Parts: sequence; structure tokens; C-alpha cells
Amino acid sequence: MRKIIVTCRGEVEVEGERPYTGKAQPREQAKICVEFQDKYCSCELELLDSRYLISEALDSQIFGEAISALDRALENAFSVMADEETAFISISIPGRFVNDDLTELVEFTCTACLKIIENGKLILEFTPKEKLGIAVKYKNLGIGLYKEGCLSKQISAFFMFRDAVKWLVMIEPDEVKDSFAEIQVIKMHCYNNLALYHIRQHQYKLAISAATIVLDTDEKNVKALYRRAVANTEIQNYEIAIDDIQSALAIDPNNGPAKKQLDMIKKRQRVVSDKCAQAMKKFFS
Repeated sequence: MRKIIVTCRGEVEVEGERPYTGKAQPREQAKICVEFQDKYCSCELELLDSRYLISEALDSQIFGEAISALDRALENAFSVMADEETAFISISIPGRFVNDDLTELVEFTCTACLKIIENGKLILEFTPKEKLGIAVKYKNLGIGLYKEGCLSKQISAFFMFRDAVKWLVMIEPDEVKDSFAEIQVIKMHCYNNLALYHIRQHQYKLAISAATIVLDTDEKNVKALYRRAVANTEIQNYEIAIDDIQSALAIDPNNGPAKKQLDMIKKRQRVVSDKCAQAMKKFFS
């Protein structure tokens, strides 16, 4: 029996050789069921919010649609397993990914037997319509999770938006001439939500990158202009932030958050200017 370790960074380490059986590994959108034994968790199992754990051994799940942190980690482990393989799985998850009240690392171990009921298609076999449908499903799941407000759900929403974008970028423009505009709107929606997520996580450079992707397609997207300005404000790129805020206000003059952000930037600029003036005064005195 192999041992599969999923680290808190989501990296997968495998100990032991898998005997060749000729059986396939699960592909995205495969229907699978998993039988668990000898489960151990350092926190209450209910906090894990796992669809895999609460389902019966014969209940199927769609591989790739994990929502909770534990289910994402389990799917990382399943991705290196073959049909009908039994393996020992050891998982470490940052506590805040599981529940807002958990501060310590969550450890989970089990023995799992994977059964592929119906394997997913190869990526190239998915039609553009199928890819779009999967992306829309993930986007809507992400929106619902983010609205729940708690950090652990927002982290799960991030993965939903990321996966939605992954499916959208696999659609070639010449394949979907009639629905290309719709795809762009969905993609920009996802990137705008990713920008918001990164701002909340204080990952300002990532927020700027996500918002810039939106603005490269739609330079008048007020949400993206505002969110990029917020991120640039936090890393003290005040002039760049002002340019974006002024662009947003030129499009939407009554945008309250943008007006407040502009006032905040100017206030911070005055503070910096005063400190510089005081420093220069001391230097020459």
C-alpha cells in the first residue's frame, strides 16, 4: 500500500511504488466513489465540511468539484491513485482554510479505496459548450461561497474562480465566435473577484495583476479600476492609484467608494509630504 502525503502547501508526495495494473487514474469530471477506513482528524470531523466523508461508499462524486479544503486535498491525493487502488493518505491543512476559529494546522489521515465509476474525458474531447458550462458552474459556486463572508469560504471561492478561468482559457476564440463576448464577460467577472480576494488577503501585487487582466480587455471597467487603485494605495503607489481612481470617476462620477478612496490617497500623500518636509528641515538645521 502506498502512502500519499498532501502538504499544507498542496504539494503531493508519494512513498512506495504503485504496482502496474493497467488501470487509469481519474481525470477531471470523472464520477468516482471512495471508501474510507481508519479516519483520524486533529479537529472535529464536522468542521471539515467534506462531501467525500459524509457520503456513503457507493455515492458518487464528481472529481474536480471539491469545495472544502479537505476535499481539495483529498482530490490532490486521488489524482495520483489508480482505479481500485487503496492507499494511506496523510493531509495537512492550515487551520484557517478549514474554519475561521482554527489557528493550528489540521492533520487528517485515513485509508482510502478509490473507485472510478465513469472516467472523465480527455481535455481535448470537451466541447466549447461543455467547457463554458463547467466554468459558469464554478463561477456561480464561487460567488455563493464568497457571499457567506467567512475566510474559509472565501478561500474556497478563490479556487472556484481560479478553476472557472482555467476552463475558459481552454476555449479557443475561433471555436465560439457567437458566444465569445459572453465568455469574456464571465472571465472578467472571475478576475475581478480574484482581485477582490487578493486585496482581502493583503496580496496586493496579485490583486493588481488580476485587475490589470480585466482592464487589458475592458479599460473602462470601473470595478477593476477601483480595485487596482486600492491595491496600489496599499503599496504606496499613490500616483498610479490616483490615475485609476480618476478614470473610474470619469466613467461613474457618483461612485461613492471611489470618491472615498481618492480622499484617502490624498490624505496619505499629505502625511508623506509632511514627513519628508520635517526630515529635510532636520537635515538642513
